[in-house]
Amino acid sequence: MTALPYLFRWDRHGRKDQPCRVTARSRAGTASFALPGFGRPKPARFNSVRVEFADGAAMITSGNAIRKAKP
Repeated sequence: MTALPYLFRWDRHGRKDQPCRVTARSRAGTASFALPGFGRPKPARFNSVRVEFADGAAMITSGNAIRKAKP
């Protein structure tokens, strides 16, 4: 497995298409989404991730901003 398995897709801070790694993801909160008649409630989870680039720069961004790099 590569040390930088993701690509940053968005054009933020000039980082578009640069390889990165995820160092943290949001965790489940105390709130939940529950609709009557639709099974068990799921814990709320935000889509935030912390990514780190090869030069050591890090940022908090959306999980939608990263994609798996093709081998």
